[in-house]
Amino acid sequence: MKLSLNNFAAFTAKELTESLRTKRLFVLVCVFISLALISVLTARFVGEILAALMSAEGGTPIIIEVPPPVWSDSYAQLYSSLTELGIIAIIMLHMSIILREKSTGTIDLMMAKGLTAGVFVLSKYAVAAGVSLITLFIAVFVTYGYTWVLFYYACSLGCVLLGAVSFGAFMLMMLAIVFLCSAIAKSTAISAVLGLAAFFVMLLIGSLPVVGRFAPSGLVNYSVALSAGGGQDRMGIYIAVAVTVAAICLWLAMRVLRKREG
Repeated sequence: MKLSLNNFAAFTAKELTESLRTKRLFVLVCVFISLALISVLTARFVGEILAALMSAEGGTPIIIEVPPPVWSDSYAQLYSSLTELGIIAIIMLHMSIILREKSTGTIDLMMAKGLTAGVFVLSKYAVAAGVSLITLFIAVFVTYGYTWVLFYYACSLGCVLLGAVSFGAFMLMMLAIVFLCSAIAKSTAISAVLGLAAFFVMLLIGSLPVVGRFAPSGLVNYSVALSAGGGQDRMGIYIAVAVTVAAICLWLAMRVLRKREG
C-alpha cells in the first residue's frame, strides 16, 4: 500500500480542522472532565451520600457498612466511569466518521483525485486517536489534582500516567473497532449498534475463564492497579493484543474502502 506523506499531512490537517470545527474535542473534554470530578467526589463522599439517602427515606434506618474512603478509590471510580460512559461517548461521536464521507460522496471525490484508502483511514484515525488521548490525559490530570485536594495524597504522577497509558491502549483499540463499524455499516444506527455490541463483547470476553487472561479489557483493571502503584506483569500482553486487534480493524476498514479508489 502506497502512502503519500504529502497527502497524509494535508488530509490530517484537514481532519484536525474539522474536528475543531465540529467541537468534537470540546464535547469529549467536557464529558471526561465531568466524569473525573464526579469520580473523585463520589470516592470521597460516598459514605455521606448513602447516609443522606437512607435518612431521607424515613422509616426504619438501614445500617450500611461503608469502608472509609481512600485516595485509590478516585482512580477506581474514574476508570469505571470512563469504561461505561467515556467509551460510549467515543463510540457515539465517531460512529459516522467514515459513513458520513461515504453517504455524501466526498470519499469518492477525494479518491478520484488520488487519495488512497490507507491515507484516508489512517489520517482520520490519527486525529481521532490524538483527540481521544488528549481528552483522557486531561481527565487523568484533573483526577490527580482533585484527589490531592480531597485526600491529601494521590500516588506518584508516574504511576498515574502509566495507568492512563493502559486505559488509553484499550480506548484506541475500541476506536479502531468503531472505524471498522463505520466503514462497513450502511446507516448511522447500524454503525452505533455494531460499535456498542463490539464493546460489550470485549467486556464479556474479559470475564471468561482462560480466554479472559488475554482479553484487552484487562487493561481497564490494570489502569486502576497501576494508578495505585500496583504491578504491571501482564500489561505488555494486554497491550500487544489490543494493538493487534486495532491494526486488524484498521486494515479491514482500508480493504472495505479500497474498491472506491479510482
